[in-house]
Amino acid sequence: MSDMLDKWVTSRDEETSILTDTVDVRVDSVQAEVNLLKRVVSLDEDRAPMSKVKVPDPKPFGGAHSAKELENFLLDMETYFQVARILVAEKVSITSMYLTSDAKLWWRTRLSDDASANRHQLRHGTF
Repeated sequence: MSDMLDKWVTSRDEETSILTDTVDVRVDSVQAEVNLLKRVVSLDEDRAPMSKVKVPDPKPFGGAHSAKELENFLLDMETYFQVARILVAEKVSITSMYLTSDAKLWWRTRLSDDASANRHQLRHGTF
């Protein structure tokens, strides 16, 4: 009887050990997922919170040969970035969306020239 009890206890110890190992692996997996989520959340916290105020879009710039018009466009863009809390890395791409006519043609040519000359791409740079 004692021998059977010993075998039963040993069997339960082995099963418990296997179950414990399985739980440990699962806990490690869940911890890895939690760590990944923490990193994602911390990256999202670096982004400025969105304003609840509707920010009007800036007026497009078509490349007019007027320093005043260009200065106003740049001031409008900077104000838009500030109010809409746009990240620095997104400013060039967003600004290029507000170029029209000759200004848009110039921008596409500039990007093409930069790419063919292996120059730094302004598209993902800073404003």
